[in-house]
Amino acid sequence: MVLRVAAVLSLVVVFTSTLFAQSGDEQTIRSADREWSSSAKISSLDKFLSFYADDATVLPFNAPLVTGKENIRQFFTQLFSKPGFAVTFAPTKVQVSKSRDMAYEIGTAQLTLNDAQGQSSTTPAKYVVVWRKEATHTWKAVADIFNTDK
Repeated sequence: MVLRVAAVLSLVVVFTSTLFAQSGDEQTIRSADREWSSSAKISSLDKFLSFYADDATVLPFNAPLVTGKENIRQFFTQLFSKPGFAVTFAPTKVQVSKSRDMAYEIGTAQLTLNDAQGQSSTTPAKYVVVWRKEATHTWKAVADIFNTDK
């Protein structure tokens, strides 16, 4: 009987420690998202890019794949420089793998640009980001796809 209780307690400890670790990783990613979203402007481009892995791929709406940090830099430099550009985003779901080395998030965003008449126009959007835990134990985005709702 004592062995059964010990075995059950061991399983509970392993299960709860895994959940707490996954929850900690989820909170780390959510915190990174807050910083990432607030850096989405031309004046903070380097900070914004720091959330991407060197081998990341961005899959923007109405545009071809963008792979590698320098190409991603060029893409966002052009996007952030558009008149009236502003974006905010936040995850609605973050799921960390059991192995705690990969995660994905689904979220919503608000994209603002000037229209053809120069008037500010905001469009709702959605996105998916795939995160990878690097050897340094930091989370980096390896895939980022986004598109507008309209």
